[in-house]
Amino acid sequence: MLVTCLMSGQVITGSWDRTIKRWDPRGANGPQENALIETHNQPERVYSLSLAGYKLVVATAGRHVNVYDLRRMSEPEQRRESSLRYQTRCVECYPNGTGFALGSVEGKVALEFFDRTAAGPSKRYAFKCHRLDEDGRRVLYPVNAIAFHPIYGTFATGGCDGFIYTWDGENKKKLFQYPRYETSISALSFSRDGSLLAVASSYTHERGDIPHPPDKIFIRDVEELEVKPRPTENLAQPQ
Repeated sequence: MLVTCLMSGQVITGSWDRTIKRWDPRGANGPQENALIETHNQPERVYSLSLAGYKLVVATAGRHVNVYDLRRMSEPEQRRESSLRYQTRCVECYPNGTGFALGSVEGKVALEFFDRTAAGPSKRYAFKCHRLDEDGRRVLYPVNAIAFHPIYGTFATGGCDGFIYTWDGENKKKLFQYPRYETSISALSFSRDGSLLAVASSYTHERGDIPHPPDKIFIRDVEELEVKPRPTENLAQPQ
């Protein structure tokens, strides 16, 4: 189950039952009752949710992406198909509310915009990441998490390879690589002022049921050089 909080104090959840639901945790009859406000069917299992202002982005199995306006949720405002070829793992809206980033199982991130006029698609692109050379072959790792820095608008990605990278999406540059963690990065989140990064290191069963390190949460101090845009050579690989 996936949860995102609204400024109104309401909560939206998404599930493998192919629905999203809006709740009021205050309850119609007090805080003991979590009142269900509405339910909206989705085309497939819900894998990820993200919210920016009144825009809610729902990413499901089958590469479906639905964009809702929270003020009119009877139907999606936009129905899309992911521009990436394989299964979506995560979605995250830009802090400025103009679009969203998608991460997928093939070690790619796509940057998308809500604006579907000529100005929007001209800025869209995808790039390769979380790919390692191991034992003489190229291994593609799923991108499990994307988190945008609240000040600079750059973003971090975390993958099943145990690495976290930061990127300047506007200028198509890689900024920083953190030391490798013991196991998959399953979630990332910056603090409100961008000075801290919370990292969930948790095996995501991409290789089946095997022995793995215990789940851990780390809190990292964030240095400016790790997240601030700078003029350097282009290290991302647009596709």
